[in-house]
Amino acid sequence: MKDTKNPLVSVIIPVFNGERFMSEAILSVLKQNYEPLEIIVIDDGSTDGTAALVKIFEGNIRYFYQKNSGIAVARNAGVTKAKGDLITFIDADDVWAKNKLEVQTLLFENNPEVELAMGLLIQSPFLGFEKLCTMNLENMKGLFATQLGCTLIKKEVFQKVGLFDEEMPTAEDLDWLIRAREAGIEILVHKDIVQFYTMHAKNITNDRKLSNFYMLKAYKKSLDRRRKSGDENFRNVPKLGNFDKLFEYWQTKS
Repeated sequence: MKDTKNPLVSVIIPVFNGERFMSEAILSVLKQNYEPLEIIVIDDGSTDGTAALVKIFEGNIRYFYQKNSGIAVARNAGVTKAKGDLITFIDADDVWAKNKLEVQTLLFENNPEVELAMGLLIQSPFLGFEKLCTMNLENMKGLFATQLGCTLIKKEVFQKVGLFDEEMPTAEDLDWLIRAREAGIEILVHKDIVQFYTMHAKNITNDRKLSNFYMLKAYKKSLDRRRKSGDENFRNVPKLGNFDKLFEYWQTKS
């Protein structure tokens, strides 16, 4: 889909000490069959070779360094710097499916009322983009997760929903997506696999106590907002293991 009439897509990569994995994440963006796009790297105070690695791709990436402030601050910095009409994210240790942008931009083209598209992911060990992109995804079952790497978002959504909560060191994505749903954003959940979520020893989700605490905090914040507004009919978020219920909950597009 190499057509300069396409809307500009801003790809935001927040990173902290991502030297080991990041080149594969960047490669999976550069190899997308879509243009134009801009890649914005927000380096959240890395002390490893992240900055030097990014320079290998110089000319294709806008790089910004900030003192270590957390992933929500890094995401917000990327959103404020983004020039695209469409915004998406990829974490430095993940990899996109090779047709992620082509699939999701086509969904927007065919459904102009949609404001946010959200696909599925596969959990994978660190295999690299070249190996992952040879997989036949049609024979694989994707997982639903509130992962921003699975989304494509119209920029104006951030004007309606606001930015990420900078007091959330994790589950900031879940918190923001719940707020988007509460704001009445038109969300289209589709069953295409668009991302490989890399499993490794340093995944923040490995700290179950921390992850569960902030997931519950995101749900509690939502409950408090709904109670304050008098919205008694707003459904609770279903458990992550129930795909059908999750699909029904997040699919706001009729």
